[in-house]
Amino acid sequence: MVEKHCELLKRTKMKTKFIHFAGIDVSKAKIDVCVIINTARSDLLHCIFEQTRKGFGELRKWLQKLIGKRTDQILICIENTGLYDDALLYFLTEQGYSVCLENAALIKKSIRDTRAKNDYLDARRIALYALRHCDEMELWEKPRQVIDKIKQLLAYRSNLVESLKRVKQAQKELEHFKWAKIKKTKTYAGGMKGLEKDIRQIEEDIWDLINNDKALLTMFTLLISIPAVGKITACHFICYTNEFKRVKSGKHLASYCGVVPFEQESGTFKKPARLSKQANKVLKRLIHLCAVTAIRLKGEFAQYYEKKIAEGKHVLQALNSIRNKLVLRIAAVIKNQKPYDEKYIYQP
Repeated sequence: MVEKHCELLKRTKMKTKFIHFAGIDVSKAKIDVCVIINTARSDLLHCIFEQTRKGFGELRKWLQKLIGKRTDQILICIENTGLYDDALLYFLTEQGYSVCLENAALIKKSIRDTRAKNDYLDARRIALYALRHCDEMELWEKPRQVIDKIKQLLAYRSNLVESLKRVKQAQKELEHFKWAKIKKTKTYAGGMKGLEKDIRQIEEDIWDLINNDKALLTMFTLLISIPAVGKITACHFICYTNEFKRVKSGKHLASYCGVVPFEQESGTFKKPARLSKQANKVLKRLIHLCAVTAIRLKGEFAQYYEKKIAEGKHVLQALNSIRNKLVLRIAAVIKNQKPYDEKYIYQP
């Protein structure tokens, strides 16, 4: 399956020779758009539109006025802002435009002069980034509707879980001072029960969506066959990798999860290999929790952890080795379309 996805990624590489480039800075209320016509940096046009259906319609008319109906000649780059850019991404891809969703950190690092900042400059810099790096960028692919639904449910569940933690922690702190005989108000547990009920309902809705989709159910079953990889973690990996279509290999997935140490060396200066902060923070946190669980279980991962500790590795280094190993196993079961087998022996 991963091999098929790799072929898909190759097809989504920049085959068309783009001659126009657009950069869009997205905010809650409006979008700033800068367009470079015929790759001429001096010929740069700017316009502002509302973040509404009407505003999107005006944006489409403006682009058609500039470049006509040749949507294949323009590359539109949008800085990743989470929820704010979702509606625009869907609209532009439905209109037939080639769209890239880029990490804000990568765009920022490409800027030579950062002394001034405003929405127009941000849109201009994104357009220039698209012009310079179009051969390295990958087109954004619209996920299936069921993936979008699961992703929204997971985000809502995370918010409810955090709220429940805060409420429980406040209650726990009050209970701690029982010995002081401090007068306290009545305990209101209805809120906690309501949150727990909503969380259970969201999880049931997620399982229903997965069970009713054959491809998702197969992928989900393969992922949870790996020790310590739970249902919620499996769902997050499926959604954030768009059913593993964004993943080229196990190493690529490990880098995306932020569990690969990178070296920094220049001349005589050399720094120990360290993990990069450029990673999907959600997947990194989940795979960390999986690794902690894995070393408590008897099996391949616990033995590997003890081996690293015996070699003199720091606890965090040994733990990251388990995180890396888990991510590679996740990629492997999807690629081979076979459940996890602890006794499997690699044959080159």
